[in-house]
Amino acid sequence: MPNFSFNLIKSVKKSVKKSVNIEFNRITPNRKIRLNILTMKTILHLIFFILISNVIYSQSYLGKITKQVNFREGSNSNDNIISSLKSQTQIFIISLETENDYYNIIDIATDKEGYVHKSYVKVGKVVNKSNGSFISASGNSASYDAEATIFNNTSITMTLKLNSEVYRFSPKEIKNITLNPGDYDFRASAPGVVPNVGVKNFENNRTYTWQFYIVTSRR
Repeated sequence: MPNFSFNLIKSVKKSVKKSVNIEFNRITPNRKIRLNILTMKTILHLIFFILISNVIYSQSYLGKITKQVNFREGSNSNDNIISSLKSQTQIFIISLETENDYYNIIDIATDKEGYVHKSYVKVGKVVNKSNGSFISASGNSASYDAEATIFNNTSITMTLKLNSEVYRFSPKEIKNITLNPGDYDFRASAPGVVPNVGVKNFENNRTYTWQFYIVTSRR
């Protein structure tokens, strides 16, 4: 029986190999070109879809709560409740990417970050990213790292997130921060203020000054 099984598998392999060769030989040059074009189109469509998805999920949005909902510390119905958000509460949606169908948001009124279920959210306008042009290079640092002097020139407490690091500033507080050179996603927020988001490259051996103030505008 073992030999019979082996021979059967062997003969099947030969048959498959033969049929594959026959089918391949039947493909004409024009057919090969059409197949290559279709393959390239499929690849381009996939790349385009991935790029579009990355753009959508990397953007932040303004939004509103559509119905009273629990505002939680995590993306699970068992996570602790921060507060209850009423209908029409203005929120900042950090990304349209969800965790367990929960959006990661900031309650603009309180500047608290947490999660709400997406079924209670109406997505609004895109929040344009800043290129960090208001962050001025002021000179050379004494070390390889970049050094930033950050001034919260407001009368309210401010939260600054640089990549995964979070810094909190009291009103009129100045902090000196040492940063590894490279690109940083930043988000500055404060109670009652629409967060400012963007990307900034910090070069090695450079010092920077960064001042935050509040601009009032109609929406």
